Amino acid sequence: MPDVFEALAQIATGRKADPLAPVTVIAPSHLAAIHLRRRLAEIASFAAVRFETAPRLAELIGAGHLAAKGRSPLARPIGDYVAEEVARESEGVLAGVRDLPGYGRVLRQLFRRLRRGGVRNAGEVPPELLSGHLREVVRLYGRFRDRTSAFYDEEDLLDAATDAILAGRAGALADLGSIYVLPPGALTAASARFFDTLRSAVPSYIELTDPPPAAEERFVLAPDPATEAREAVREALRALEGGVPLHEIAVLHGADETYGQLLREAFELAAVPAVSLPGLSLAKTPAGRGVLALALLTERDFARGTVMDFLAVAPLRDRLPSKDGPIHAMTAAWDRVSRDAGVTRGAGRWSRALSALIADCDADLAKPWAGNDAERRQRALEYQRDQAARLRDVVEALVEAMQAIAHPMPAGKFIEAFLSIVDSYLDSQAEGLDRARQEIERLGTIDAVSGTFDIGTFERMLRANLEAVSLRERKVGEGVVIADHRSAPGLRFRRVILCGAYEGSFPAGPGPEPLVEDRAWSRLREAFPYVEDAPLRVERAIEAARRAIATASETLVWTSPVYQPGGAREYYPSHLMVEAAARRDPSIRTASDLRSSARASDWLRRGSSPLATMLTGPTVDHAEFGLRDAIRLRASRRQAPRDHPRARAVAMLRARRSDRFTEWDGNLMALADDQWLDLQGSVSPTSLENYGDCGFRYLCRSLWKLNVVDEPEERELIEPKARGTLIHSVLDRFFREQQARGRPAPGEPWNGDDRRRLLEITDEAIDDAARRGLTGLDVYANHETRAIRADLEAFLEADTAFRRETGAVPFAFEHAMTGVEIAGVAFRGYIDRIDRTPDGAVAWVIDYKSGGTFGYPDPDGDDPFGGGAKLQLPVYVRAVEDAAETRAMYWFITRKGGFARRLYVPTPEREERFEQTVQAITAGIRAGAFPAVPGNEDGPTFKNCKFCDFDRVCPRRRADNLEAKEGDPRLGPWFAVGRVAREETEP
Repeated sequence: MPDVFEALAQIATGRKADPLAPVTVIAPSHLAAIHLRRRLAEIASFAAVRFETAPRLAELIGAGHLAAKGRSPLARPIGDYVAEEVARESEGVLAGVRDLPGYGRVLRQLFRRLRRGGVRNAGEVPPELLSGHLREVVRLYGRFRDRTSAFYDEEDLLDAATDAILAGRAGALADLGSIYVLPPGALTAASARFFDTLRSAVPSYIELTDPPPAAEERFVLAPDPATEAREAVREALRALEGGVPLHEIAVLHGADETYGQLLREAFELAAVPAVSLPGLSLAKTPAGRGVLALALLTERDFARGTVMDFLAVAPLRDRLPSKDGPIHAMTAAWDRVSRDAGVTRGAGRWSRALSALIADCDADLAKPWAGNDAERRQRALEYQRDQAARLRDVVEALVEAMQAIAHPMPAGKFIEAFLSIVDSYLDSQAEGLDRARQEIERLGTIDAVSGTFDIGTFERMLRANLEAVSLRERKVGEGVVIADHRSAPGLRFRRVILCGAYEGSFPAGPGPEPLVEDRAWSRLREAFPYVEDAPLRVERAIEAARRAIATASETLVWTSPVYQPGGAREYYPSHLMVEAAARRDPSIRTASDLRSSARASDWLRRGSSPLATMLTGPTVDHAEFGLRDAIRLRASRRQAPRDHPRARAVAMLRARRSDRFTEWDGNLMALADDQWLDLQGSVSPTSLENYGDCGFRYLCRSLWKLNVVDEPEERELIEPKARGTLIHSVLDRFFREQQARGRPAPGEPWNGDDRRRLLEITDEAIDDAARRGLTGLDVYANHETRAIRADLEAFLEADTAFRRETGAVPFAFEHAMTGVEIAGVAFRGYIDRIDRTPDGAVAWVIDYKSGGTFGYPDPDGDDPFGGGAKLQLPVYVRAVEDAAETRAMYWFITRKGGFARRLYVPTPEREERFEQTVQAITAGIRAGAFPAVPGNEDGPTFKNCKFCDFDRVCPRRRADNLEAKEGDPRLGPWFAVGRVAREETEP
C-alpha cells in the first residue's frame, strides 16, 4: 500500500494525463483534508480532486434517504437534553445518582460509546453479556434510542450510505472516481462497514498508510511544563533560523489539555505566529465567559465571586440597568464595596449587607469630624456610600431580571427571555457575541422533543455547546500549528516538536471508567468488536502516538517535563520516547535512565531549572532578553542601571540564595539612620509582639502598613475573630450597664435577671452579626448561638467566683492607655477590663481571650514574655500606677479555653527583664533587622506562617534562607530579642 504522500504524487502525475479526471481522497479529519489539499496544490492542480472525511461522504450518499423517511439530524442539544431526561428514569443502584448534574453527560458519553461500537438498539445485546451497571445503562440506552428515533447521528449516516451502496441507490458514487482512503485512527462499527462496502463497490479503491518515520530525532528534558512550552518556542525559532517556513513547523502535544493553553501563550509572548487547533474554545472568550457567568448567577445563588466575575469579564454595555435608570459600571469600586459589606451569597444578602454598609456610612458622616484629614475621610465615606447604593440598585435589577427565568419553561420561551437579558447587559458589538448567541439559539432545537429548561439544565447544556465551538484568529498555513497529537493522522511537516511526551499523556492512557467497570465492556466486546474496552483504548492510543511520530519528515524533537510545577510530582518520559532515545544511546533502557541522564550532546538537552533554561538557546521573549542582559552586565562587573527591568530580580535571587543577610531578606540597616525606623509616637504592644515573632511580619504590618484584603467567605461557623469581637462587645455593654446601676457590689453574685439581660444583649449582637453575614450558614447558626450563650452564662459564674476570690469589682472597661512609657517607648492601646478592691489597693488588669490557651506561655513561668512575642500584660500593668499592687492576667472566657486564667505578677526582676526585652526589640527595629522567621514546622506549613496575613508575599524558601544566614552577625539584633526575653547567654 502506498503512503499518503506517495499517493499525492500519483494523483499529480495523473493530472498531467487527464486534468479533470475525478479523484476522491478520504481523509481522517477535516484538518487532514485541508492539509492534504494544500500539499497537492504545491505540486499540481487539484481540479476535480475532492478531499472529504468519511462522515461527509456518507452525508452526500445517505442523507437524502434519511430525509425521505422523515428523519432529521440529531443536534447536540437534542441528544444532551434527551440523555438528561432519560437519566432521571434510572433504576436500581443508579437511581441514587440520577439527579446529580453531571450524570446525564456521563450517560451521553456511554451512549455514544455503545453506538460507535455497533449497538443500534438495546435489544441487540444478549442478556448474558450484561452485568452490573451495564445492564441499566443499556436499558437506558434503549430508551434514548427510542426517544431519538426521529433523528439520525453520524453512525446512522454511515449505515444509511452503506445500505444505499448495497441497494445500488448511491448515485453519487459515479462522481467519486478513483478513491484513496487514509483510515481514521479509531474505526467505529459503522465506518468499518462503510469502508468495506465502498471497497467492493467502486472500481478503484486504494488504501493508504502513513509515511514511515524517517526524521532525525532530538530530545529535550525540561524542568516543568511551562518551561517545556518555552523550549518548544525555542525549537521553532531554531527551525525558522534554519530556513524552515512557518507552515512547515508543528507543535504536537500529549493528551494533557493544559498544554494547549501553555503553548498558545508561549508563542504569543514570543510574537511567533501560531495556529492553535481546533482553536480557542468559545467558552473561554470574554463573550462566552460573560453569557456563562450570567447563566450561573441564579444557580450559584448570586455568590459575590460569580456576580463580580460577570461584571468583570463580560463585555458589558456602557450603562447597566438599575432601579433608577441605566448607570455606568464601576467594577473595581463595586468589588471593594461588596467585600467591605461582607457580601457572600444570596439575593437578599446583597440588599441587606449593602444597606447596612450605607447605614454605617451615614452614621459616620453624621459624627463631628476634626483634624487635618477630616474632609478627605468624609469624601471617602460619601464615595463608599454612593457606590454601595449604585451597586445595590444594579444587583437588585439583575436579580429581578434573572428571576423571570428562575422556573422551568418551554425551551423556546426560556431562550427568548435569556437572550433578552443578554441584550440588556452585553455589548452587541463584542467579539464572539454573535457566535455565542447562535449557540444559545441552537439550544432551541430541543423544542423538537417538547423540551423545557430550568436555569441549571440550560447552563450545563450551554457550557457544553460553547466548549464544543472553537474560534481561530488565523487560518491553517499562516503560522506554526499547535495541536493535540491525536489529530495528527494525515499531516506532514518538516519540523515537529512533540511536547508532553511523558507516560500517561503520550500515548494517552485508557482514561477512567465512569459507572461501568472495564470487564463488562470486555465481555460486550466479544459480540461487538468495535466497543471500546481498556485494551482497545490503549491499542488505539499507541497507534495515534505512532502516527503523530510519523508526521515529521526531517526533524522530530521530543520534549518531556521532569517535574510538575512546584516540584509536587515527578514525570517520566513515555516508553515511546525511551525507545527513540535508545536508538541514539543503547545504554538508555528505562525512563529513569533517560530522566536522570546528565549527558549533554547534540541530540539531548536538559535544563537544570526554569531560570537556567531561560539563559540558553535563542531568546524567546522580552522577559528572557531582559534577564540575560541583566546577568551579562553583572557578569562583566558592570552595574546594571537601577531601572533595568530585570536587574533587581536577578539581584534578589542571588541574595536570597546566599549566606548573607541582605536587603532582600529584610536587612534595612542601610536605612538605620532614617527617622522612619525610629518608633515615632506611640505603638501597640501587639505590634512589638509581631517583631518578636517575625521581623518580616512587623515590617509589613507596622512599617509598610500593608492592608490585608479579606475576602468574604460563606463560612459554616462564625469566624473566630468575629466571634471574639462579638463576645467582647457583649461583655463590655453588659458590664457598663451594670456599673451604671452601681453593680456588682464586692462579692455579689450574678443572679437570674443578670443572666437574662446578658442573653438579651447577646441575642441582639448575634442578630446584628447575622444581618452583616458574620454568623455562618443558617444550618449551623443556631448551634453557634447556643454555644455563645452557654459560654457567656458560664463566664458569669466564673466571674462571680473570681470576684469573691479577689474581693475586687469591675472598675473600667476598654480603658485607653495614656502616658505609658517603657524603655523609651510610648505605648497605646485598650485594656479590656480593670477590677479594683474597694480600698483601691489592689488592681486586676484583665485581657479577655475567646480562643484556646495554645501558644500562650505561663506568665509566671521561666519565659513569661514568650521570647518577646507576648508583651501585653506587663505593658498593661504599667498603665495602672495608682494601685499599691497590680496584677494582670489573660482570662480565657470560653469553654475552648476552659475559663483558665494565666496570671502575671510583676516583680522587680521581671520588670527589669521586660524593659530589656523592649530595648532589644527597639534596638532590632532601629538596626533595620527584619528577617522572615517561619518558626517550627506545623503540619504542611510553619507555626508563624499558619495564620500570617503576609504568607503569600513571603519568600517560599524562607526556612532554608534563614538557616543558611544564621551565622551572619547582621541577624544578631533580631536573635538578641529571644535571648534577652529568656535570659539566655549569648552564644
